[in-house]
Amino acid sequence: MATVLVAEDDPDHQRLIAGVIRREGHDVMVAGDGRAALLATAHRRPDLVVADVDMPEMDGLQLCRALRADPDLADVPIVLVTAFSLPGDTRLSEAGATAVIRKPFTLQELGKALSPHLGEASARSPAAHMPLLEDAALDPVFVEALLQSVDTGLAACDADGRMILLNPTVREFFGDTSEAVPLDEWAKRFALRHHDGTELSAEDLPMTRALAGEVVEQSGLLATDRHGRQRWLTINARPVRDWDGAVVGAVAAVQDITLAYRSRLYQACKTEVLKALAESTSAAEARAQVVRTVGDMLGWRTVRLWLVDPVTDRLRVEAVYTGPNERPLPIPASMARGEGLAGQCWQRGELLWVTDLHAEDSPVLPEVVAATEFRAGGAVPVRSGEHITGVMTFFSYDQQEPEPALALLLTGVAGSIGAHVQQHRADDLAHHLAAATDEYVALVGHELRTPLTSISAYIELLAEAPGLTPDLRELAQVVDRNSRRLRDLVDQLLDLAALDAGHRTITVGEVNLTEVTGAAVAAAGERRITFETRLMPGLTMTGDSDRLRQVVDNLVDNAVKFSPDGSTVTVDLTGDDETIVLTVTDNGIGLPGDDRPALFRRLYRGDNARHSGIPGNGLGLALCRAVVERHHGTITLSRHEPAGTTVTVRLPRLHG
Repeated sequence: MATVLVAEDDPDHQRLIAGVIRREGHDVMVAGDGRAALLATAHRRPDLVVADVDMPEMDGLQLCRALRADPDLADVPIVLVTAFSLPGDTRLSEAGATAVIRKPFTLQELGKALSPHLGEASARSPAAHMPLLEDAALDPVFVEALLQSVDTGLAACDADGRMILLNPTVREFFGDTSEAVPLDEWAKRFALRHHDGTELSAEDLPMTRALAGEVVEQSGLLATDRHGRQRWLTINARPVRDWDGAVVGAVAAVQDITLAYRSRLYQACKTEVLKALAESTSAAEARAQVVRTVGDMLGWRTVRLWLVDPVTDRLRVEAVYTGPNERPLPIPASMARGEGLAGQCWQRGELLWVTDLHAEDSPVLPEVVAATEFRAGGAVPVRSGEHITGVMTFFSYDQQEPEPALALLLTGVAGSIGAHVQQHRADDLAHHLAAATDEYVALVGHELRTPLTSISAYIELLAEAPGLTPDLRELAQVVDRNSRRLRDLVDQLLDLAALDAGHRTITVGEVNLTEVTGAAVAAAGERRITFETRLMPGLTMTGDSDRLRQVVDNLVDNAVKFSPDGSTVTVDLTGDDETIVLTVTDNGIGLPGDDRPALFRRLYRGDNARHSGIPGNGLGLALCRAVVERHHGTITLSRHEPAGTTVTVRLPRLHG
């Protein structure tokens, strides 16, 4: 009788292949992917490996190469099963496959294909591979001492499912009376589940599967120990056969992997929390998603997020998660420092664990305790920098232990929430500040326009007065020129404020940007400056023609204004199916040292511009930025060597 390892992720194909092999009287180990199969070989050396090529974690070719690289397993025959490779595909033989079975196949075709390899494997397999329940050579005292000393849980049952052996590790976990429970009642009696929390049937029990002749490797099991603590287990189980190959019982080894499982779970939870904070469209949505994620992934039935109200200096609930079919707990309108679980966490500034909500010294409010059957809970402070800005509380029916990995996770999650709260408040402040600035600009603009109207009108009347001397007429012209300049400045300020605030819309239509740019260059032409233009013909886009002309006029005007006589200004316009790129390059005074981003702020002028004596009001680039952004484009400044500046505007062809 040979031991055959079957690696197949499709459950139906797995059962089919394993059934054919068992029908021939051979022992079968089953793995759902290549990595699990490789791990199974460490527990028991197979005489033959049958592996599907397309599997998760590690595919059949990778498994084949890994086995061939191991000196202890290099000679094991490997039969690969595939539905993808074509005849003549050399990858299978190069990986070290002994033979290939191609899907689809019938039951007879599968048996015929495996038969010669099973025969050879059986001839190589020593009788020592056959586990026996009874062996006269083993000293019972020795066996008992061995079972008492190992940390791994060990169990054995007879062919009828009666437990005949449980070592102290299993008894400690399930209780001293567990040995009297028949195997077919274990799943229901101890509420056993799969790792994902779904119900485990009696037929799915690893030892039940072993009694059916299956070798089970790394089967996941979720159980609650005698102290009410959740534990994640992995089970290896195999049948026990007599000399004739009949199954006379089953044995199982139980490994507690709770720490490793929770570590992976906590990392996944933190990743999902960060994802929720990054992808949510509002602060309220982000906080609701975070408490839901924490509750779902950690199995907590109620999670609450409290934030400190800066007006009342009390905690108020910002988000609540209640598990499916769970009765909501009473929630106070607010909570003072030191009051209840959340208040005490706020006061102490540290993670709190409550292992028994109903104990006399429980910090949980009496009305909450009276309304629930929760067993445990806890609270973690939410920090923004050095300040505590909130508290997250949680409740569970299972005993909650203050383990370091969970404490680290909760501290990290709370820190992420705190950073998000701080950023949101900063964004709100910036929004309110921008709105206040726009209102201020609008108010000032209105107050300036009224006297400017009087000044302009009276200057016109004064200029028309008879007998005005040439000196007075020249003074009147100066006043008129400066009042017009001031009026233009007010108009630009109000225009820019309206664009930034979204109060002024843009008129969308088809724009021939080639014509717009050419017209702007022609209008700005000065004899002291040479223009070099390279405009791709027929570049059209959807946008506001007048606003885009404003942008080109401002950029060309700046290039001319800051360039010395006799220099060249280059205007390039190129594009593709998606974008149009406009660049304006001059050989002028260049960019200031460290304040390049500030040049797009309203009324800002660089030191080199202010000290050059060149007139300007610091609104041109700010207005360009606002118009370009309303067209969903970008505008950037860069140095042009050896002297000068290049402005680059990128615009989408379609405005959406």
